[in-house]
Amino acid sequence: MLGKGAVHLLLIAMLAFPFTVAAQDYDGSDSCVQCHEQNWNEWQVSGHPYKLMSSEEARNRPIPLPEGLSWDDVTYVIGGYKWKSRYLQSDGYVYTPAEGRNQYNMLTGEWSDYHAGEVKPYDCGQCHTTGWVANENPENLDGNKDNLPGIHGDFFVGGIHCEACHGPGANFSTGMQVDNSADACGVCHHRTAPPGSEENVIPASCGFIRHHEQYNEHLAGPHATLDCVDCHNPHEKSFLSIWKAGERREWSGLEDDKVGAGAQCGVDCHSGVMATYSQTSMYDYGVTCQDCHMPMASKSAQALGPNQGDVMTHIFYINTDAVDRTAMFTEDGGAVLLDEDGKAMVTMDFACQRCHETATLEELSKFAKDFHDPEIGNANVGLTSGLTGNWWNGPERSGEGFVLSFERDPNGDLFLFASFYTYDDQGNQVYLIGLSNEFDGTTVNVDVYITSGRRWGEDFNTADGSTVRWGTGKFTFADCESGSVTLTPNADAVAAGFT
Repeated sequence: MLGKGAVHLLLIAMLAFPFTVAAQDYDGSDSCVQCHEQNWNEWQVSGHPYKLMSSEEARNRPIPLPEGLSWDDVTYVIGGYKWKSRYLQSDGYVYTPAEGRNQYNMLTGEWSDYHAGEVKPYDCGQCHTTGWVANENPENLDGNKDNLPGIHGDFFVGGIHCEACHGPGANFSTGMQVDNSADACGVCHHRTAPPGSEENVIPASCGFIRHHEQYNEHLAGPHATLDCVDCHNPHEKSFLSIWKAGERREWSGLEDDKVGAGAQCGVDCHSGVMATYSQTSMYDYGVTCQDCHMPMASKSAQALGPNQGDVMTHIFYINTDAVDRTAMFTEDGGAVLLDEDGKAMVTMDFACQRCHETATLEELSKFAKDFHDPEIGNANVGLTSGLTGNWWNGPERSGEGFVLSFERDPNGDLFLFASFYTYDDQGNQVYLIGLSNEFDGTTVNVDVYITSGRRWGEDFNTADGSTVRWGTGKFTFADCESGSVTLTPNADAVAAGFT
C-alpha cells in the first residue's frame, strides 16, 4: 500500500464596538492594566490599538513614508499593522497625490495607488479611534480633531482601546459595557448592511470580497447563531485568538458546558468530522479546517496570488461544483451571491486551487464532493492529475518508491508517467519506468521498461544505454490518498533474477 499528502496555513478576525461620548469621560487604557493585566497585554500586541497612530508613535515603528513626505508632514497614520498604511497630512486630509503610490502594502512591501488625485477627508474614526464624535459641520473646525480641516470629527485617542468596546471609564462605578453578541463586533466589522439591517450584503470588487466584512460573512455562513466570542478571544491578535481546549472564559458569561472546552473546530462542534479527517494525509501534513473553509477570498491591501487575497473569509461553506469565482458573485461582481436562505459559498478556486494549482476544477470537484463522508472513496472519482506526487510504503521501505505524474497530452487526454527506484537481487540499483493512458476506472495498466548502461556526468552518452521491456504493472487507487501496485516481470526479467 502507498500513501500521499499535501500542506498549508491559517488566519482569522478582530472585534470592536465604538462609543461616542465626551472625551473627558475617558480614562485611557493604562487605567485598566492594574486589574486586567493579561487582557491588557493581549490587546496591546493585537491590531486594535494601531488603527490610527499619531506621527510620534508611527515614526518609531517599521512604517515607511511615501516619497516626498517627511514625518513632519504627517499628523496620523491609518493602519500600519499587518495589511497596509495610509497617511494623513498636516491639514488632516488623506495624502492622495496625483501620481499615487500613497498606500504601503505591508504583506508585499509594495506601494499602490489610493484615490490618487482626489480630496479625501478622514471620517473613518468610528472604527479607527476611541471616543469618536463625528462633526456634522466640518467647516466648523471646533468639532474637528486638533482643529484640522481634513479630520471630520473628534476623538479621545487613536486606535481601538479598552473603552471603545467597554465604554468610558466614567461608567466604572455603575458597570462597564460587556456585550458578547456578534452584533457588537459587527458595528465595525461590516462595510454595508450593519447589524439590524433587513438585508445582508457582502460587497465585492475585482474578484475578491472587500475587507472588514466578517459580520456579513458570518450571517451568510453556518455559524450565524453563534457569537464571535464563542470562537475568538477578542483581546488577542486575530490569528492567535481562537480559544484553545482548556482555556476558561470567565469574563464572557458563557454557559458552564462551554467553559474550558475550547473552540477548535474538531473539539467543540465537529468531532465526528475530525475523527475521519484525522485519518487523511492532509491532516498528517498540517492542513487545517481553516485552510479550506476559511480561504483568503477577501482583499484588504493586495492579492497574494490569483486565488488568494490577504484576509480569510468567514463564509465557511464550499461550493464543490466545478465552477469558478464568477458563480460566487453577483453578475456585476459587486457583491457575494446569496441563496434564498441568505447563505453564501466560496468556490474551489479559492478553497482548493490556491494549493492544488495544476488540478482542474472538474478534477477537484470529484474529490471535494462528500469529502468528509468516510463511505465515499475514489470509486466514482476516476484518475486525475491530483494523484501526482511521491508515493511510498512508509518508513519501513524508505529509499524505495514511485514518482507518479498524471499529465494531459496536447489533446487533453490524461496519461500516467511512473518511475520506480528499487534494487535487483544483487543489490544493484534499478530504475524502472512506465507510461500509459490505458485506464479502467481507478486502475491504470502500464508497460514497464528498464534502463541500463549509461554513465553519470560528463561521460553520459545516450548511445551507451538501452531501454528494454521489463514487464507490466498495475496501479489501483482506493482513494486520493492510498493505492496499491503490482509489478510482473516478463520471461527475460525473470531469467535476469527478478521475481
